[in-house]
Amino acid sequence: MGRYEVISGVERYRRRSREEKALILREASVPGAIVSHVARRHDVRPQQIYQWRRQLQAAEGPIFVPVSVSASLPGAEGPGSGFAVIVEILVRGGRSLKVPADLDRGLLSSLIACVEAS
Repeated sequence: MGRYEVISGVERYRRRSREEKALILREASVPGAIVSHVARRHDVRPQQIYQWRRQLQAAEGPIFVPVSVSASLPGAEGPGSGFAVIVEILVRGGRSLKVPADLDRGLLSSLIACVEAS
């Protein structure tokens, strides 16, 4: 049997506290969570959760993460060795970006912003 909702009178926007938004965002960020299911449980639209997530990311600014250096390729001693040194950057959402180590910083920050936005 389906769900029916009867609205009488003028429907108003519900204002949620920062704590409520944080709770919903935490629940939606759990690996394997489906945003539309979380939204339905909390009676919000999925678009609202995505908007809160973007607002939170904009307010926090760049997030720095630990860096680990893997073993280099045999014979790859850096510039002039004939091998390109590739750096893999892990960004939010499990995405990664592989770029040359000597890539211009401005271009690198633009690429990271594009990967995080998609």
